[in-house]
Amino acid sequence: MKKSTLCNLSLVALLLVMITGTSFSQNVSCENLMRAVKSEASYYGEVSSFTLISSEFLKEVKAYDYEGTLFVIATFQPKSNEFFPRTYIFCGIPYANWNSFKNGFNGSYGERFHQYIIDYVCNCN
Repeated sequence: MKKSTLCNLSLVALLLVMITGTSFSQNVSCENLMRAVKSEASYYGEVSSFTLISSEFLKEVKAYDYEGTLFVIATFQPKSNEFFPRTYIFCGIPYANWNSFKNGFNGSYGERFHQYIIDYVCNCN
């Protein structure tokens, strides 16, 4: 129980830094934030790699809810000069944006990602 409480406090601290944009946010590792979100937040939904098989931009997109704040962890296809996919975290996504991205009918997933998600990149390093 203590470990869970400690993890929750760590995640809350990370989230406060990310959401408020304090100067400390420059010291927050995106990798640590992603790890905390994956372990402590509730899985909310995803657009799987199977669904994105024809996307040249997105590889996988997962959403997590933590106490009313929505986070998206997106893995992008490697660029032509890269070998490995890149993964980024996006913070404070409005639920309507997630639903429009996931269930929308206008444009591709890549276009909808740019329209509804990409501007919410977390302030981490």
